Formats: sequence, C-alpha cells, structure tokens
Amino acid sequence: MSQAESGTKLFDRWRDGDEEAARALFARYAERLGRLVERQLDDRLRRRIDPDDVVQSVFRSFFRRTAAGAYQIDHSGALWRLLVRITLSKVRRQAEHHRAAKRDVAAEVHWQGCAADAEAMAKGPTPEEALTVVDELGSLLRRFHPREAHIVALSLRGYSRQEVADQVGCSRWTVRRVLDRAGHSLQKRLETEDL
Repeated sequence: MSQAESGTKLFDRWRDGDEEAARALFARYAERLGRLVERQLDDRLRRRIDPDDVVQSVFRSFFRRTAAGAYQIDHSGALWRLLVRITLSKVRRQAEHHRAAKRDVAAEVHWQGCAADAEAMAKGPTPEEALTVVDELGSLLRRFHPREAHIVALSLRGYSRQEVADQVGCSRWTVRRVLDRAGHSLQKRLETEDL
C-alpha cells in the first residue's frame, strides 16, 4: 500500500468511526505539524505558545469538522494541505491574540543580565512588605460590596475567572469588571501615596 493510499484510507476509516485510525492519523502528522508551528513563531511567541498545544487544537478541529461532514479527502496530499491550512490559521490567531493590546508579547521585559534583580524577585517579599500588601488589600476590600470583595479574594487565591463566576453566581464579565475596578483603585491609592 502506498503512502498516498494509506493516508486516504486512514481518513476514510476514521470517518467511519475507527478510533484507531484517528490515533494513526495523529501519529503520522503531528510531529510534522509541530515543526511547522515552530517555524512560524518568533522567539517571543515561542515563549508563550506551545507547538504541541496548537497541534492538539488542530486535530480537535479537524476531527470535529470531519465528523460533521465538512471535509472530503480524495488523496493524502489533500489531507496534508488541509492540516497545514488549519495549522497556519491557528498559529495566526494565536499570534494575533498574543500581540493584542495588553497581552502584546513585544511589550514584555526580560531580565537577562540582571542577576541582582532576578535574585531579589526570587526571594519574594519581606514580612514587612507582605504585611503592607495585606493591609492595603484589606483597606481596599472594605470599600467594596461583600460580593465584590469575595470575587477579589477568590481571584487572589488563584481561581480562574470562570471558577470565581461559578462560585459567586455571576458572569465572567462581572468578575472581570470587579477585578479591573479593584486594580484601578489599588493603583490610584499607590499613586497618591507616592506623591
């Protein structure tokens, strides 16, 4: 059986419900697609975007859309071109996401060559600094509605916006709005103290 025939046969078998064929398709193309993703990313984006995650997303989309009848593949070359097209689209969207406004990867500052700064950051805050932050947060949260204070507290404990929204019984956008307001209030307070 030639390589071209086997790719098409695997596609047909998977479309007919053969899960082993899906694993074989992934095994055949994932590594090549991962290399393609790596070539498309510059150094800054490579720190944020994992090629394996992109490839996983490509196959999720490919399998979901194939199951819905979106694709008809008549030879392995067409299958490869389709996977490449999906991959490049995913990489482009990820790059746009990481270059957008506040997430802009170009705005990152790296501490290369600043061993003293990196060492100080690694040590964490002193007990006095930690107490100051706790006092500031407590003072800030007392001005908030109890539900909003609870949102901030859960976020500080490491819960995602969706987890906070589920626990509090509100939308993710409400969580975002409350956290934005808390951040602005804290920033204003710090700026007025600096003056």
